[in-house]
Amino acid sequence: MKKFPYFLLIIFSLFAFAGCDDETAGIGGSIVPDNDKITIDTLTIYAKSRSILANDSILANSNNVYLGRYTDYETGSVFSSDFIAQFNCVEDYGFPAEGVVGDTTTSVELKLFYNTYFGDSLNTMQCDVYELDRTLEEGKPYYTNVDPAEFIDEENTPIATKSYCAVDRSIPDSIRLSDDYTRNITITLPNSIGKRFLEKYYETDANGDSIGKKNFSNSEEFINNIFKGLYVKSTQGDGTVLYITMARLNVSFQYYIKGNSGAKDSIVSGIATFSSTKEVLQVNKFNNSNIQELADDNSCTYLKTPAGIFTEVELPINEIIERADTLNSAKIVFTRYNSDNEAKFSYSVPKTLLMVRKKDMYDFFLKNKLYDNITSYSASFTQSSNEYKFNNISRLINYIADEYQKGTASDPEWESKNPDWDKVVLIPITQTTDNNFGNAISVSHNHGMTSTRLRGGKDPIAISIVTSKFNNE
Repeated sequence: MKKFPYFLLIIFSLFAFAGCDDETAGIGGSIVPDNDKITIDTLTIYAKSRSILANDSILANSNNVYLGRYTDYETGSVFSSDFIAQFNCVEDYGFPAEGVVGDTTTSVELKLFYNTYFGDSLNTMQCDVYELDRTLEEGKPYYTNVDPAEFIDEENTPIATKSYCAVDRSIPDSIRLSDDYTRNITITLPNSIGKRFLEKYYETDANGDSIGKKNFSNSEEFINNIFKGLYVKSTQGDGTVLYITMARLNVSFQYYIKGNSGAKDSIVSGIATFSSTKEVLQVNKFNNSNIQELADDNSCTYLKTPAGIFTEVELPINEIIERADTLNSAKIVFTRYNSDNEAKFSYSVPKTLLMVRKKDMYDFFLKNKLYDNITSYSASFTQSSNEYKFNNISRLINYIADEYQKGTASDPEWESKNPDWDKVVLIPITQTTDNNFGNAISVSHNHGMTSTRLRGGKDPIAISIVTSKFNNE
Protein backbone atom coordinates (compact mmCIF):
# COMPACT_ATOMS: atom_id res chain seq x y z
CA MET A 1 0.00 0.00 0.00
CA LYS A 2 1.32 3.39 -0.99
CA LYS A 3 1.81 5.70 2.03
CA PHE A 4 -0.08 9.03 2.04
CA PRO A 5 2.37 11.98 2.01
CA TYR A 6 2.39 13.65 5.43
CA PHE A 7 2.74 17.15 4.02
CA LEU A 8 -0.57 16.72 2.08
CA LEU A 9 -2.29 15.55 5.28
CA ILE A 10 -1.16 18.70 7.05
CA ILE A 11 -2.45 20.92 4.21
CA PHE A 12 -5.87 19.20 4.18
CA SER A 13 -6.10 19.60 7.96
CA LEU A 14 -5.46 23.31 7.75
CA PHE A 15 -8.23 23.73 5.15
CA ALA A 16 -10.59 21.74 7.37
CA PHE A 17 -9.93 23.93 10.41
CA ALA A 18 -10.32 27.08 8.31
CA GLY A 19 -13.74 25.89 7.19
CA CYS A 20 -14.81 25.24 10.77
CA ASP A 21 -13.73 28.75 11.80
CA ASP A 22 -16.00 30.31 9.14
CA GLU A 23 -19.07 28.35 10.14
CA THR A 24 -18.74 28.09 13.92
CA ALA A 25 -17.18 31.35 15.07
CA GLY A 26 -18.38 32.21 18.59
CA ILE A 27 -20.18 28.88 19.02
CA GLY A 28 -19.00 28.64 22.67
CA GLY A 29 -20.68 31.91 23.59
CA SER A 30 -23.85 31.18 21.58
CA ILE A 31 -24.73 28.06 23.54
CA VAL A 32 -24.52 29.86 26.94
CA PRO A 33 -27.82 31.49 27.92
CA ASP A 34 -27.61 35.25 28.42
CA ASN A 35 -28.80 34.91 32.01
CA ASP A 36 -25.84 32.67 32.83
CA LYS A 37 -23.17 34.95 31.42
CA ILE A 38 -20.81 36.67 33.88
CA THR A 39 -20.22 40.39 33.79
CA ILE A 40 -16.87 41.65 35.03
CA ASP A 41 -16.74 45.20 36.34
CA THR A 42 -14.06 47.44 37.81
CA LEU A 43 -14.62 50.01 40.53
CA THR A 44 -12.55 52.58 42.34
CA ILE A 45 -13.56 53.10 45.96
CA TYR A 46 -11.69 55.36 48.35
CA ALA A 47 -10.37 54.73 51.85
CA LYS A 48 -9.48 57.23 54.56
CA SER A 49 -6.16 57.26 56.41
CA ARG A 50 -4.54 59.09 59.30
CA SER A 51 -1.42 58.94 61.47
CA ILE A 52 -1.64 57.40 64.94
CA LEU A 53 0.95 57.29 67.71
CA ALA A 54 2.45 53.89 68.46
CA ASN A 55 2.49 54.69 72.21
CA ASP A 56 2.71 51.48 74.24
CA SER A 57 2.15 49.06 71.35
CA ILE A 58 5.81 48.40 70.51
CA LEU A 59 7.23 45.29 72.15
CA ALA A 60 10.66 46.08 73.59
CA ASN A 61 12.08 42.57 73.29
CA SER A 62 14.50 42.35 70.39
CA ASN A 63 17.46 40.40 69.05
CA ASN A 64 19.23 43.75 68.62
CA VAL A 65 19.43 46.66 71.04
CA TYR A 66 20.11 50.32 70.36
CA LEU A 67 22.20 52.91 72.17
CA GLY A 68 22.56 56.60 71.48
CA ARG A 69 20.99 60.03 71.08
CA TYR A 70 20.00 62.06 68.07
CA THR A 71 18.20 65.35 67.48
CA ASP A 72 15.20 64.41 65.34
CA TYR A 73 15.13 66.94 62.49
CA GLU A 74 11.42 66.26 61.98
CA THR A 75 10.43 67.20 65.54
CA GLY A 76 13.39 69.21 66.85
CA SER A 77 13.55 67.07 70.00
CA VAL A 78 16.23 64.63 71.15
CA PHE A 79 15.54 60.95 70.51
CA SER A 80 17.34 58.63 72.92
CA SER A 81 17.80 54.89 73.06
CA ASP A 82 18.84 52.83 76.08
CA PHE A 83 18.56 49.11 76.82
CA ILE A 84 18.31 46.48 79.53
CA ALA A 85 20.05 43.14 79.01
CA GLN A 86 20.27 39.84 80.78
CA PHE A 87 23.17 37.48 80.17
CA ASN A 88 23.13 33.82 79.28
CA CYS A 89 25.07 31.22 81.24
CA VAL A 90 25.86 28.01 79.38
CA GLU A 91 24.63 24.93 81.17
CA ASP A 92 26.86 23.70 83.99
CA TYR A 93 29.48 26.36 83.44
CA GLY A 94 32.61 25.73 85.49
CA PHE A 95 35.53 27.83 86.70
CA PRO A 96 38.86 26.00 87.25
CA ALA A 97 38.32 23.13 89.69
CA GLU A 98 41.07 24.17 92.06
CA GLY A 99 40.41 27.87 92.08
CA VAL A 100 42.11 30.88 90.59
CA VAL A 101 45.17 32.88 91.48
CA GLY A 102 44.47 35.20 94.41
CA ASP A 103 40.86 34.02 94.57
CA THR A 104 39.77 36.91 92.43
CA THR A 105 39.41 38.01 88.83
CA THR A 106 41.80 40.27 86.94
CA SER A 107 39.19 42.29 85.03
CA VAL A 108 35.52 42.51 84.09
CA GLU A 109 34.50 44.07 80.77
CA LEU A 110 31.27 44.72 78.96
CA LYS A 111 31.65 44.56 75.18
CA LEU A 112 28.93 45.96 72.93
CA PHE A 113 29.28 44.59 69.39
CA TYR A 114 27.68 46.36 66.42
CA ASN A 115 27.92 46.25 62.63
CA THR A 116 26.02 49.42 61.76
CA TYR A 117 25.03 52.73 63.25
CA PHE A 118 22.94 55.78 62.44
CA GLY A 119 24.50 59.23 62.32
CA ASP A 120 28.01 60.58 62.75
CA SER A 121 30.89 58.10 63.01
CA LEU A 122 33.19 60.46 64.93
CA ASN A 123 30.69 62.13 67.25
CA THR A 124 31.62 61.75 70.93
CA MET A 125 28.93 59.94 72.92
CA GLN A 126 28.69 58.82 76.52
CA CYS A 127 26.76 56.14 78.38
CA ASP A 128 26.30 55.04 81.99
CA VAL A 129 25.99 51.42 83.13
CA TYR A 130 23.87 50.28 86.06
CA GLU A 131 23.56 46.80 87.55
CA LEU A 132 19.98 45.62 87.91
CA ASP A 133 18.50 45.23 91.38
CA ARG A 134 15.48 43.30 90.14
CA THR A 135 15.10 40.81 87.31
CA LEU A 136 13.05 41.02 84.17
CA GLU A 137 10.16 38.56 84.33
CA GLU A 138 10.24 35.73 81.82
CA GLY A 139 7.05 35.63 79.75
CA LYS A 140 5.98 39.17 80.64
CA PRO A 141 5.62 41.55 77.70
CA TYR A 142 7.74 44.69 77.99
CA TYR A 143 7.20 47.71 75.77
CA THR A 144 9.59 50.39 74.59
CA ASN A 145 8.25 52.88 77.13
CA VAL A 146 9.46 50.57 79.94
CA ASP A 147 10.51 52.40 83.11
CA PRO A 148 14.07 51.45 84.17
CA ALA A 149 13.18 52.51 87.73
CA GLU A 150 11.37 49.16 87.97
CA PHE A 151 14.75 47.43 87.93
CA ILE A 152 17.30 49.88 89.34
CA ASP A 153 17.59 52.68 91.84
CA GLU A 154 18.45 55.59 89.56
CA GLU A 155 19.64 57.62 92.54
CA ASN A 156 22.59 55.27 92.81
CA THR A 157 25.74 56.18 90.93
CA PRO A 158 26.42 54.10 87.81
CA ILE A 159 28.96 51.30 88.08
CA ALA A 160 30.69 52.53 84.92
CA THR A 161 30.74 55.47 82.51
CA LYS A 162 32.13 55.32 78.99
CA SER A 163 32.84 57.89 76.28
CA TYR A 164 33.04 56.50 72.77
CA CYS A 165 32.71 57.10 69.01
CA ALA A 166 31.06 54.83 66.48
CA VAL A 167 34.40 54.48 64.67
CA ASP A 168 37.35 54.07 67.01
CA ARG A 169 40.32 55.72 65.29
CA SER A 170 42.66 54.54 68.05
CA ILE A 171 42.48 51.04 66.58
CA PRO A 172 44.97 50.57 63.72
CA ASP A 173 43.45 50.39 60.24
CA SER A 174 45.04 46.99 59.72
CA ILE A 175 42.80 45.65 62.51
CA ARG A 176 39.75 47.86 62.17
CA LEU A 177 39.36 47.22 58.42
CA SER A 178 40.03 43.48 58.52
CA ASP A 179 37.23 41.03 57.71
CA ASP A 180 37.32 39.32 61.10
CA TYR A 181 36.99 42.53 63.14
CA THR A 182 33.63 43.51 64.59
CA ARG A 183 33.16 47.03 65.87
CA ASN A 184 32.67 47.15 69.61
CA ILE A 185 32.61 49.45 72.59
CA THR A 186 34.55 48.08 75.59
CA ILE A 187 33.43 49.26 79.03
CA THR A 188 35.42 48.38 82.14
CA LEU A 189 33.19 47.24 85.00
CA PRO A 190 34.12 46.90 88.72
CA ASN A 191 36.23 43.85 89.48
CA SER A 192 33.97 43.23 92.45
CA ILE A 193 31.45 41.71 90.03
CA GLY A 194 33.95 39.05 89.00
CA LYS A 195 34.96 38.44 92.61
CA ARG A 196 31.30 37.84 93.46
CA PHE A 197 31.07 35.30 90.63
CA LEU A 198 34.00 33.34 92.02
CA GLU A 199 32.85 33.50 95.63
CA LYS A 200 29.42 32.24 94.67
CA TYR A 201 30.81 29.51 92.45
CA TYR A 202 33.19 28.10 95.05
CA GLU A 203 30.73 28.45 97.96
CA THR A 204 30.41 25.34 100.16
CA ASP A 205 28.22 24.24 103.05
CA ALA A 206 29.31 23.41 106.60
CA ASN A 207 30.48 19.98 105.44
CA GLY A 208 32.62 21.40 102.68
CA ASP A 209 30.31 20.23 99.93
CA SER A 210 29.80 22.55 96.96
CA ILE A 211 26.55 24.50 96.95
CA GLY A 212 27.59 27.25 94.57
CA LYS A 213 27.98 25.43 91.27
CA LYS A 214 24.21 25.09 90.89
CA ASN A 215 24.08 28.89 90.48
CA PHE A 216 25.89 28.40 87.16
CA SER A 217 23.90 25.36 86.04
CA ASN A 218 21.68 27.38 83.66
CA SER A 219 20.67 30.93 82.79
CA GLU A 220 17.71 31.03 85.16
CA GLU A 221 19.82 30.13 88.20
CA PHE A 222 22.57 32.53 87.11
CA ILE A 223 20.21 35.48 86.60
CA ASN A 224 18.21 34.94 89.79
CA ASN A 225 21.12 34.21 92.10
CA ILE A 226 24.27 35.77 90.63
CA PHE A 227 23.78 38.54 88.10
CA LYS A 228 20.40 40.01 87.19
CA GLY A 229 21.66 42.06 84.26
CA LEU A 230 22.63 45.59 83.20
CA TYR A 231 20.92 48.80 82.20
CA VAL A 232 22.93 50.85 79.71
CA LYS A 233 21.79 54.46 79.44
CA SER A 234 22.86 57.03 76.85
CA THR A 235 23.63 60.22 78.77
CA GLN A 236 25.60 62.65 76.61
CA GLY A 237 26.33 63.42 72.99
CA ASP A 238 24.07 64.02 70.05
CA GLY A 239 24.20 62.47 66.63
CA THR A 240 24.87 58.71 66.83
CA VAL A 241 22.79 55.59 67.52
CA LEU A 242 24.52 52.19 67.59
CA TYR A 243 22.70 49.07 66.32
CA ILE A 244 24.08 46.54 68.82
CA THR A 245 23.93 42.89 67.79
CA MET A 246 25.28 41.43 71.03
CA ALA A 247 26.38 42.47 74.51
CA ARG A 248 29.01 40.27 76.15
CA LEU A 249 30.31 40.17 79.70
CA ASN A 250 33.94 39.03 79.86
CA VAL A 251 35.31 37.95 83.26
CA SER A 252 39.08 37.42 83.13
CA PHE A 253 41.14 35.47 85.68
CA GLN A 254 44.36 33.51 86.10
CA TYR A 255 44.80 29.95 87.32
CA TYR A 256 47.49 27.31 87.77
CA ILE A 257 48.20 24.38 85.47
CA LYS A 258 50.84 21.68 85.63
CA GLY A 259 54.22 22.78 84.37
CA ASN A 260 57.12 20.70 83.03
CA SER A 261 57.93 19.54 86.53
CA GLY A 262 54.50 18.02 86.96
CA ALA A 263 53.55 20.45 89.68
CA LYS A 264 50.83 23.07 89.28
CA ASP A 265 53.17 25.98 89.13
CA SER A 266 52.43 27.55 85.74
CA ILE A 267 50.00 30.44 85.50
CA VAL A 268 47.72 30.87 82.50
CA SER A 269 44.93 33.29 81.75
CA GLY A 270 41.29 32.32 81.37
CA ILE A 271 38.13 34.16 80.48
CA ALA A 272 34.49 33.44 81.26
CA THR A 273 31.98 34.90 78.81
CA PHE A 274 28.30 35.57 79.38
CA SER A 275 26.40 36.94 76.37
CA SER A 276 23.03 38.48 75.64
CA THR A 277 21.37 35.86 73.45
CA LYS A 278 17.88 34.86 72.33
CA GLU A 279 17.64 32.58 75.37
CA VAL A 280 17.50 35.58 77.71
CA LEU A 281 15.77 38.96 77.61
CA GLN A 282 16.93 42.16 75.95
CA VAL A 283 14.65 45.18 76.22
CA ASN A 284 14.91 48.46 74.33
CA LYS A 285 13.92 51.73 75.99
CA PHE A 286 13.09 54.50 73.49
CA ASN A 287 12.26 58.14 74.11
CA ASN A 288 10.78 59.59 70.94
CA SER A 289 9.05 62.71 72.26
CA ASN A 290 7.25 65.64 70.64
CA ILE A 291 5.84 63.62 67.72
CA GLN A 292 2.16 64.47 68.24
CA GLU A 293 2.49 67.41 65.83
CA LEU A 294 3.59 65.06 63.06
CA ALA A 295 0.68 62.71 63.76
CA ASP A 296 -1.72 65.67 63.53
CA ASP A 297 -0.44 66.69 60.08
CA ASN A 298 -3.41 66.04 57.78
CA SER A 299 -1.47 66.69 54.56
CA CYS A 300 -0.09 63.14 54.67
CA THR A 301 0.36 60.19 56.99
CA TYR A 302 3.58 59.09 58.67
CA LEU A 303 5.47 55.89 59.25
CA LYS A 304 8.15 56.52 61.85
CA THR A 305 10.28 54.14 63.88
CA PRO A 306 11.24 53.27 66.47
CA ALA A 307 8.23 53.68 68.75
CA GLY A 308 6.88 56.48 66.65
CA ILE A 309 3.94 56.67 64.26
CA PHE A 310 1.80 54.19 62.32
CA THR A 311 -0.72 54.81 59.53
CA GLU A 312 -4.31 53.80 60.20
CA VAL A 313 -6.58 53.05 57.23
CA GLU A 314 -10.37 52.99 57.41
CA LEU A 315 -11.60 50.58 54.76
CA PRO A 316 -14.92 51.50 53.06
CA ILE A 317 -16.49 48.12 53.77
CA ASN A 318 -20.12 49.28 53.63
CA GLU A 319 -19.64 50.99 50.27
CA ILE A 320 -17.95 47.90 48.88
CA ILE A 321 -20.84 45.73 50.10
CA GLU A 322 -23.33 48.03 48.39
CA ARG A 323 -21.52 48.41 45.07
CA ALA A 324 -19.69 45.12 44.56
CA ASP A 325 -21.39 41.78 43.95
CA THR A 326 -18.72 39.08 44.02
CA LEU A 327 -15.39 40.61 45.00
CA ASN A 328 -12.61 39.10 42.89
CA SER A 329 -9.70 41.37 43.76
CA ALA A 330 -8.93 44.58 45.61
CA LYS A 331 -5.64 46.43 45.23
CA ILE A 332 -4.51 49.31 47.42
CA VAL A 333 -1.32 51.31 46.88
CA PHE A 334 0.36 53.73 49.27
CA THR A 335 2.56 56.27 47.53
CA ARG A 336 5.52 57.74 49.37
CA TYR A 337 6.31 61.44 49.29
CA ASN A 338 9.99 62.13 48.69
CA SER A 339 11.73 63.89 51.55
CA ASP A 340 12.58 67.56 51.03
CA ASN A 341 14.74 67.70 54.16
CA GLU A 342 18.45 68.28 53.68
CA ALA A 343 19.58 66.82 57.01
CA LYS A 344 23.12 65.49 57.05
CA PHE A 345 21.92 62.04 58.10
CA SER A 346 18.46 61.28 56.77
CA TYR A 347 16.27 58.43 57.94
CA SER A 348 15.92 55.23 55.96
CA VAL A 349 12.64 54.32 54.30
CA PRO A 350 10.91 51.36 56.03
CA LYS A 351 11.56 48.36 53.79
CA THR A 352 8.58 46.23 54.75
CA LEU A 353 5.11 47.02 56.06
CA LEU A 354 2.61 44.85 57.85
CA MET A 355 -1.05 45.52 57.22
CA VAL A 356 -3.02 44.12 60.14
CA ARG A 357 -6.46 44.75 61.59
CA LYS A 358 -6.27 47.41 64.29
CA LYS A 359 -8.05 45.15 66.76
CA ASP A 360 -5.29 42.53 66.25
CA MET A 361 -2.21 44.80 66.29
CA TYR A 362 -1.21 43.89 69.87
CA ASP A 363 -1.87 40.15 69.73
CA PHE A 364 -0.14 39.77 66.37
CA PHE A 365 3.25 40.51 67.94
CA LEU A 366 2.51 39.15 71.42
CA LYS A 367 1.64 35.76 69.95
CA ASN A 368 4.48 35.78 67.41
CA LYS A 369 2.10 35.46 64.48
CA LEU A 370 2.93 35.50 60.79
CA TYR A 371 0.85 37.32 58.19
CA ASP A 372 -1.73 34.96 56.71
CA ASN A 373 -2.99 36.96 53.68
CA ILE A 374 -6.46 36.94 55.20
CA THR A 375 -6.43 39.33 58.14
CA SER A 376 -2.80 40.41 57.75
CA TYR A 377 -0.53 41.13 54.77
CA SER A 378 2.96 42.39 54.03
CA ALA A 379 4.29 44.65 51.30
CA SER A 380 7.81 45.75 50.46
CA PHE A 381 8.84 49.21 49.35
CA THR A 382 9.33 49.47 45.59
CA GLN A 383 11.89 52.18 44.95
CA SER A 384 11.27 52.46 41.21
CA SER A 385 7.61 53.40 41.71
CA ASN A 386 8.08 54.92 45.19
CA GLU A 387 5.22 52.95 46.70
CA TYR A 388 4.01 50.09 48.87
CA LYS A 389 1.58 47.91 46.92
CA PHE A 390 -0.88 45.42 48.44
CA ASN A 391 -1.96 43.63 45.29
CA ASN A 392 -5.04 41.82 46.56
CA ILE A 393 -6.70 42.31 49.95
CA SER A 394 -10.06 40.89 48.81
CA ARG A 395 -9.93 38.10 51.41
CA LEU A 396 -9.49 40.69 54.14
CA ILE A 397 -12.45 42.75 52.87
CA ASN A 398 -14.65 39.67 52.54
CA TYR A 399 -13.64 38.53 56.03
CA ILE A 400 -14.50 41.88 57.60
CA ALA A 401 -17.74 42.21 55.61
CA ASP A 402 -18.87 38.76 56.72
CA GLU A 403 -18.03 39.57 60.34
CA TYR A 404 -19.91 42.87 60.09
CA GLN A 405 -23.04 41.36 58.56
CA LYS A 406 -23.21 38.54 61.11
CA GLY A 407 -22.49 40.90 64.00
CA THR A 408 -25.06 43.53 63.09
CA ALA A 409 -27.68 40.89 62.34
CA SER A 410 -27.48 39.55 65.89
CA ASP A 411 -26.76 42.80 67.75
CA PRO A 412 -27.99 46.25 66.63
CA GLU A 413 -25.26 47.87 68.75
CA TRP A 414 -22.45 45.67 67.38
CA GLU A 415 -20.83 48.46 65.34
CA SER A 416 -20.62 50.86 68.30
CA LYS A 417 -19.20 48.08 70.47
CA ASN A 418 -16.51 47.40 67.84
CA PRO A 419 -15.30 50.85 66.75
CA ASP A 420 -12.20 49.46 64.99
CA TRP A 421 -14.03 46.79 63.01
CA ASP A 422 -13.24 48.38 59.62
CA LYS A 423 -9.73 49.67 60.38
CA VAL A 424 -6.29 48.32 59.56
CA VAL A 425 -2.87 49.65 60.56
CA LEU A 426 0.35 49.87 58.55
CA ILE A 427 3.32 48.96 60.78
CA PRO A 428 7.00 48.89 59.71
CA ILE A 429 8.41 45.45 60.45
CA THR A 430 11.58 43.44 60.35
CA GLN A 431 11.21 39.85 59.23
CA THR A 432 13.41 36.78 59.26
CA THR A 433 13.10 34.43 56.29
CA ASP A 434 14.14 30.84 55.69
CA ASN A 435 17.18 30.19 53.56
CA ASN A 436 15.48 27.93 51.03
CA PHE A 437 12.33 29.68 49.88
CA GLY A 438 12.49 33.15 51.42
CA ASN A 439 9.32 32.60 53.45
CA ALA A 440 8.90 34.64 56.62
CA ILE A 441 9.56 32.63 59.78
CA SER A 442 9.34 35.51 62.26
CA VAL A 443 8.04 39.07 62.25
CA SER A 444 8.87 41.84 64.73
CA HIS A 445 8.58 45.60 65.03
CA ASN A 446 11.18 47.63 63.16
CA HIS A 447 13.35 49.27 65.85
CA GLY A 448 15.67 51.04 63.40
CA MET A 449 15.82 54.75 62.58
CA THR A 450 13.30 55.08 59.74
CA SER A 451 10.72 57.65 58.69
CA THR A 452 8.61 58.41 55.65
CA ARG A 453 5.44 60.22 54.58
CA LEU A 454 2.61 58.61 52.64
CA ARG A 455 -0.12 60.06 50.48
CA GLY A 456 -3.18 60.19 52.70
CA GLY A 457 -4.80 62.31 55.37
CA LYS A 458 -6.91 64.81 53.45
CA ASP A 459 -6.22 62.87 50.22
CA PRO A 460 -8.26 59.64 49.94
CA ILE A 461 -6.54 56.37 49.04
CA ALA A 462 -7.90 54.53 45.98
CA ILE A 463 -8.83 50.87 46.17
CA SER A 464 -9.03 49.28 42.72
CA ILE A 465 -11.71 46.60 42.79
CA VAL A 466 -12.65 43.89 40.29
CA THR A 467 -16.12 42.47 40.82
CA SER A 468 -18.25 39.97 38.93
CA LYS A 469 -21.91 38.89 38.73
CA PHE A 470 -24.23 36.67 36.68
CA ASN A 471 -26.57 38.57 34.37
CA ASN A 472 -29.60 36.97 36.02
CA GLU A 473 -28.71 38.47 39.38
